[in-house]
Amino acid sequence: MKNRYIIGSLAVALMTPALVSCGDDFLSEEPQTSISSVTVNSSEEGANAAVTGLVRQMQRQFDDLKNGNLNASGETFFANVYGEGLGPDNNASEITRYLASGCKPANFRYMNNGWWTVWMYNYAYSIIGSANSILSNINDETTNDNELWLKASALTMRAHAYTRLMQVYAPRWIDSDNGNKYCIVFRIKSGEPNDKQFSTCNEVYDQLYNDLNEAIACFERSSKKRGDQLFFVDENVARGLLARLALLKDDYQTAQKMAHDARQDYPIMSEKDYLSGFSTVNDEWMWAPAMDPLGVYYWGFGPHYACNGHYVKSWGYSSSMEYSLYKHFKETDVRSQLYFGPLCVKHAPEMADKFGITEEDFFDPSLYSNQTYLVSITGSGSKPKGKNKAMWDFIKEYGKRFASLRPEDIKGIYPTNSKGIAFGVHFKFQGLPDGYTSCWPPYMRGAEMLLIEAEAACHNGDNATAVNCLKELMAKRDPNYTIPATSGTALLDEVKLQRRLELWGEGFNWFDYKRWNEVIEFKTFDKNNIENMGSFPPTVAATYQPDFMNGWRAAIPQREFTYNKTADPSLVDQ
Repeated sequence: MKNRYIIGSLAVALMTPALVSCGDDFLSEEPQTSISSVTVNSSEEGANAAVTGLVRQMQRQFDDLKNGNLNASGETFFANVYGEGLGPDNNASEITRYLASGCKPANFRYMNNGWWTVWMYNYAYSIIGSANSILSNINDETTNDNELWLKASALTMRAHAYTRLMQVYAPRWIDSDNGNKYCIVFRIKSGEPNDKQFSTCNEVYDQLYNDLNEAIACFERSSKKRGDQLFFVDENVARGLLARLALLKDDYQTAQKMAHDARQDYPIMSEKDYLSGFSTVNDEWMWAPAMDPLGVYYWGFGPHYACNGHYVKSWGYSSSMEYSLYKHFKETDVRSQLYFGPLCVKHAPEMADKFGITEEDFFDPSLYSNQTYLVSITGSGSKPKGKNKAMWDFIKEYGKRFASLRPEDIKGIYPTNSKGIAFGVHFKFQGLPDGYTSCWPPYMRGAEMLLIEAEAACHNGDNATAVNCLKELMAKRDPNYTIPATSGTALLDEVKLQRRLELWGEGFNWFDYKRWNEVIEFKTFDKNNIENMGSFPPTVAATYQPDFMNGWRAAIPQREFTYNKTADPSLVDQ
């Protein structure tokens, strides 16, 4: 087994879909099955092909990781299944249904061959293996523009993949004994022996800091730029990844500086852009998927998570913002228009009056059934009656305010006992009318960097910067916004709240709660305690303390120990 790189089935890591061509045509060529020394060279053609193959793995479908209706299909899938599916702010479509069984958080520790422990491991190491393969063909002292860009891209992508592993398998910094605890097996050389001991958090962070700083320097030295191909990485994406990494390490000085520098060319999107569906690029997007299906088609983000997605229409499952977060919206906040809740009455008063809907109706238990999947607006029979029908007509009419939203053939609301529209159902992500309801939200955007800068500034005692960041964001979100606090814990709490509202559904929630060391509570609908209720189905109602499942650490998959006899499981509390 010496020559098996990384773990068992992870030989697929080197099966990178590198595309070979030149100019603008290389995106449409048939993929090769591996990176070769011919592909990785100093030509622009070779650099484009190698980097395309590397970054396109973020949209790759993992056929061997399919389970039921959950099929691993790249970065947006993993951001949702971990960041949103395990977080307290998102009743995340069919993911929430699986939380009651195979996908429940306890399986992070007790099923080291199960999906949740294996999914992120395979995904991240597939990228790492390909990046290492690219780097092994580049001279450390190269001065060639294309090789500098290629090297920088590979270092950046490898750092991103390792950051994902640290988010899922490593301890929080506060639990890491100041970085001295062991976490993951760290591999940075192509073809090195598979047998290797676990590394400490400090060893991983130090190397990734070095890699990202070197990537930034290489990007700046190279005259080659990515242009409008936002699925490529560049120096600002590398700075943004370093800001994310620094947050994991509680290194707030680095986080603040890197986030600030990364976002300078990416102004906060306008109200119009925020309401436009997150399906097309705007000036705030820093890093985004390639806007084509790449053979993923109906396993992409849009069919499963866009409000008008193919499977959302077929099954009636749709992601929704939890009431415990929704209640923080003000009527004047543009973002509140994108979730079906009582504020819709204020956003569309004539429409609400037409159907006789009031804000109080959203809290009427006779209009809701929370005994099945989702908190559904439903009647007891096969046809809606009375206020049920009025609510159904209201959401259909309200949905027409947004592009391609809630077609008439949706099978939700009242026809079946398991399908329905949840309280807080989103209209944020809107699929394009292309047959697959394609929707590819960005991997990174300016608002995330602004909020990292603000959060880090709070920890650094730089209250003025944190306040100015909030003002900059909210000037585009709520013209009536006033900051509730300008210092201390209250200011930090406001930054966290605005982060949750702004980035909802984009894959950050669970990762944030883990690093914040905060309790996660899946709250259910409770007409007698509206102030403290949520809207999760009772089947997944639970409270998870920060020390649950070894500090929310996934177990290292068994295949690591099958093919790596050196790794000592006791070092990671396996």
